[in-house]
Amino acid sequence: MKHMARFIFPLFLALLVVATVSAIVIKDRPTAQSNGSDVTIRWYTSDESGVLRFDVLRRSGTVGDFTIVGSVDQLKGNNSSYEFVDKSAFKTTDGLYQYKIRIINGQVPAPETEIVPVAHLTSTAKRTWGSIKAMFR
Repeated sequence: MKHMARFIFPLFLALLVVATVSAIVIKDRPTAQSNGSDVTIRWYTSDESGVLRFDVLRRSGTVGDFTIVGSVDQLKGNNSSYEFVDKSAFKTTDGLYQYKIRIINGQVPAPETEIVPVAHLTSTAKRTWGSIKAMFR
């Protein structure tokens, strides 16, 4: 039992350090804002050492799986700001979306930010026009 405690405590400390290090890549919490046709997600970084890219994930509502809606792989370096515009949000129905940023840096599982909700209301005309444009892509 004593030997197991010697193993578990260092393992717990190592996990805590890894979680803390990955959490400080992105400062604070990302923000998301709808303008009626697109949703803009913004975040700020502190230390981007080892980061390969940022994946932006979205889900509709408050349950279900997140899907990748885009990636940012043109990194700017430490203490930078990033913005991703989700142009595919207007093609779906109105409602609540939730976003989060996945930090791709070789860790498994990849660290992710907190979930950021946004209410996205679109007009019928914008949804219809978006559907028509999508048919010709």
